[in-house]
Amino acid sequence: MSKLFIKSYLTGVLSLCAMSFSLMADQCCYTSCDPCPCNRTYIGAFGGGLDAISAKMSQMGTALFSEEEGGPLAVEARGHIKSDWAGFGGVQIGYEWSNCFQYDSCSCWSVSPAVELEGYWYSNHKKGHLFNTTDTDRLPEHDFLDSFNMDAGVYLANVVFAVNNSNFMGLTPYVGLGVGATRISLHSAKSLQIAPVESGINHFNSDRHDVSWAFAAQVKAGLRYNFCQSFHIFGEYRYLYVDFTNYVFGSTVYPTHAHTTPWNVKVNNMQYNAFAFGIQYDL
Repeated sequence: MSKLFIKSYLTGVLSLCAMSFSLMADQCCYTSCDPCPCNRTYIGAFGGGLDAISAKMSQMGTALFSEEEGGPLAVEARGHIKSDWAGFGGVQIGYEWSNCFQYDSCSCWSVSPAVELEGYWYSNHKKGHLFNTTDTDRLPEHDFLDSFNMDAGVYLANVVFAVNNSNFMGLTPYVGLGVGATRISLHSAKSLQIAPVESGINHFNSDRHDVSWAFAAQVKAGLRYNFCQSFHIFGEYRYLYVDFTNYVFGSTVYPTHAHTTPWNVKVNNMQYNAFAFGIQYDL
């Protein structure tokens, strides 16, 4: 009798589980497979902070010493720009296709692709310690401390994929990839010789400003939350890559210092880790 009871009990439990699973699947089909009834066009604004990873930098020029002083001296100093933090802010416009890539007609999951254009801007003050690597016999110590203000604008086209599921309680995870260009303006540039010390001499004194464009790419991953139907708030991580840039600053012109050629400054690729928060509105 006990074995028959246990067998009947287990059969009933399994039947109830099967019925519950079927009802949940049916409910999912009618409530989750259509997370958004239409595609959406959206605009957004965001801001946050980015951390610049240390980048290599070089400075090249020629000090035009007279023949009595040994003749022209080639200078090629190399070093690194220090890592630092900066705030940034930007805007975006995008278009998202809803309910795409559903694997069957009754699935709780969907992936919504989107394309978007965005731009964001940041400013910070950079410093780098450079060491001369040429003609060390003639001038064994020839070190520079370079500094400048950087204004950058990043302009990207992104492809974004969002994952939808009713069990996420209104939260939507997403990932994206973007490519574009960055415009970098360096101004108030200084190049001070700190070994041996040349007090009061800025080697870029005749022209302290230049602009360069570079290829840029980013990946991002985040989480957004939909409220009031048309609004979405989001938080995300970004990794930004900016290719190398070249600048030409003015020659050194002082009555008490040897005249130089203009200085060529190269900043190798820069990489950033960034965190942003923002809001989107569906048009």
